[in-house]
Amino acid sequence: MKRPGRPFGVAIAIAAGIFVFGLLPLLQIGMALTVRQHFLNRSTSADLLASGANFIGGVTGEQMLLQAVLALAFLVIAVFAWRGRPPMMRFIYVGAVVALTGVKLVAVIAQTFNTPDIQTGISSGDDLFRSVAVGQWVLEFMVMLYVVWYLNRGPARAFFRGYYLPLPAQAATQDNPAQVRS
Repeated sequence: MKRPGRPFGVAIAIAAGIFVFGLLPLLQIGMALTVRQHFLNRSTSADLLASGANFIGGVTGEQMLLQAVLALAFLVIAVFAWRGRPPMMRFIYVGAVVALTGVKLVAVIAQTFNTPDIQTGISSGDDLFRSVAVGQWVLEFMVMLYVVWYLNRGPARAFFRGYYLPLPAQAATQDNPAQVRS
């Protein structure tokens, strides 16, 4: 029996997940580190202009490291989901997407209710960072809904299972041949 091919919807679900949960967080980290490095290498007159500025939106090094580890782990899961083996990768992939969306929701809620403190500094970019985070979460939520919906459809289940289920008439003949004769 021939193994089912990867449905186009599965390819879209995995590609969207790779972009939203893998590449986008890594690009954000790369951009923050690039901006930070750029201002660290500036002359002393530019240092005076940029002193006290927060270029990465209040994200600590530990948070960036956690974001990078989660993104890289998700990319590994996505590679196995793309292959379709082992069959449990469908559940692992869906679980990873749901878990990362939940983690992002908690982070967005914490960032929204985090009141600015004069001691830590107030930035005009804080509202922008909150808006971008909410918009990114909405995108992640929509991708999560698509992944959960499509990977639970019949063609996706057959792809991860590795075979198609027999038709009901074929299953009846295989289970009880005497029943078909009567």
